[in-house]
Amino acid sequence: MATFAITGVQSGRGGNGSVPLRLEIRQLQQNADQWNLYLLALDRLHNVNQNDLLSWYQISGIHGRPFVAWDNVQATSGNDQSGYCTHSSILFPTWHRPYLALYEQVLYKHMQDVVGEFPAGSDRDRYSAAASTFRIPYWDWAAAPPSGQSVLPSSVGDSATVQVDAPNGTTTIKNPLFSYTFHPLDTKELPDGPFNTWPSTLRYPTTRNPSAASQNKLVAKQLDNNRLSFRNRLYNLFTAYPNYTNFSNKAWISSGDGGDYDSLESVHDQIHGLVGSGGHMSVVDYSAFDPIFYLHHTNVDRAFAIWQAIYPDSYVEPQTTEFGTFTTSSGQTEDVNTGMPSYPKHIRPAHAHISALTPFHSDGSGSFWNSGTARNTSTFGYSYPELLFWKASDQSQYQANVRAAVNDLYGDTAPAAVARRGVNQDKVNQASRSRSTAAGGFDGASDEKPSIMAREPPVDPTPEHSPNNSTSKDGKYHEWIANIRVKKYALNASFFVHIFLGDFNPDPFQWSFEPNLVGTHCIFVNDPNTTECGKCKRDQANDLQVTGAIPLTTALLDAVRTGRLRSLDPVDVEPYLRTNLHWRVTRMDDTAVPTDRVPDLKIAVVSSVVQKPASDTDFPHWGEFTVHVNVTDSRPAGYCSGEPV
Repeated sequence: MATFAITGVQSGRGGNGSVPLRLEIRQLQQNADQWNLYLLALDRLHNVNQNDLLSWYQISGIHGRPFVAWDNVQATSGNDQSGYCTHSSILFPTWHRPYLALYEQVLYKHMQDVVGEFPAGSDRDRYSAAASTFRIPYWDWAAAPPSGQSVLPSSVGDSATVQVDAPNGTTTIKNPLFSYTFHPLDTKELPDGPFNTWPSTLRYPTTRNPSAASQNKLVAKQLDNNRLSFRNRLYNLFTAYPNYTNFSNKAWISSGDGGDYDSLESVHDQIHGLVGSGGHMSVVDYSAFDPIFYLHHTNVDRAFAIWQAIYPDSYVEPQTTEFGTFTTSSGQTEDVNTGMPSYPKHIRPAHAHISALTPFHSDGSGSFWNSGTARNTSTFGYSYPELLFWKASDQSQYQANVRAAVNDLYGDTAPAAVARRGVNQDKVNQASRSRSTAAGGFDGASDEKPSIMAREPPVDPTPEHSPNNSTSKDGKYHEWIANIRVKKYALNASFFVHIFLGDFNPDPFQWSFEPNLVGTHCIFVNDPNTTECGKCKRDQANDLQVTGAIPLTTALLDAVRTGRLRSLDPVDVEPYLRTNLHWRVTRMDDTAVPTDRVPDLKIAVVSSVVQKPASDTDFPHWGEFTVHVNVTDSRPAGYCSGEPV
């Protein structure tokens, strides 16, 4: 039986080796013709019969539910109650690459069909030209949105309908970025409540009842309140995680110093949780049905591709998996088996080899993509705006260009850049005196409740050599991070860990919106007790632990700026954090869970002395990490002396 060959989209290649770019969704929207075709093609894909192999329903179902074979790739023994997706696995970034290429390829075919239905002449020619370079957009949730706009694009969350120019004239259709409507909702294939009662995908649902509606305004509000956390986490991954294994996934691998608790998958989980908040995106098996899933994962693929350009010689190393998928079992070795990527010669690094990325066939004869063959995005016919490899004369220049692009997007207001510019200590001292007088002493306490993360941190451009610079010495400063470690199935469902610096509202519903929130991390899972997910039950039985990290430095810099903290040095920061750092846990329905009732939850504070970047094409250089036991010792779920890091 012939298999479906996933090739990506190959049109639009340039003679100089260039490939079309996947654009940020707001940038794509500025191209009226491509945007119109994108909406029309999405609408058609949504309406394909759910029994069709290339329907929205079946492509989305590869990720989790309904646990059925796709393209005749059958489950291995004992694994038929899982999806194909590789979570908590070194294959997490690579598996999603051919998955997105499949989606892009199918969507592009619908786009070509739409173009062919326009009347012959200038309109069809114009749309045909626009389609030739179309690639699926990504949603950059970490970059600063345009002035006055939310992190959540208005095209995704504002309206359930949208006006398009169809071949037969202007018309209004359901907004295919707002939700997907099941046709039908098959409760045998999607049996888990409340998803078996919701006819369309939902975000932050009003209730668990069949009549529930999305609350996109609340989604936008909590995304906006966490955006600096997204940016700091992503920038730290680009600058401090040179090893693929640590970068790729959230499974806990103890390093002994606590410097590698974050991962691309962990940051990805944060978005899933905050967008879904009890809706489809917050549960692994149902998340891919929401149209925002593909916008989010295209950005995850982009982050992976950027990281690859920065660290081209680190990749998948053989590792035994503690869990399985629809086609793999726990105890198997995941690696880079066979196949070499087709990098352009002038930027080609030296590599090794990986396991089949099922169910994604690379040809019609049953061969699979693997992490070796899927290593390069241009193999699938696309790149990203930061990765213009055809414009670089060699690999060194290419990497410098990429670092400059990362600094421009995420580094300009990151702590390294803020410390480089400095904070005016004269104003700090003045604020310190007034606050200490009001508070009865300089102990970090204050009656004020300033917003610490809802805006870019304002600083005064004091040169780094100034004697009044309190954030750095000899070009170095301290980065501070709150590490989170917990059993993946501690609550048998997805849940949030909220990190605060300062007072916060006692109402758990408010915690994602609090001005003193530093960041909300999500543990992104299925419920192994109410679903039949075999992988989930195995992970639960194995007591799999996962990790994440919430950077604290931006919030601490704000405290320095406003006089609540003298400096970033441990002698000042440790007592400040002991008094002001708090953590809380909620379920997806905003109910609080006492931290001492969350199995194996541990919050630890670590710091690193970081050398500030020397130029726009350089990254900060991180030193060894120190665990600050005094901040968390003897506190509920706090890290204590002698425990594993």
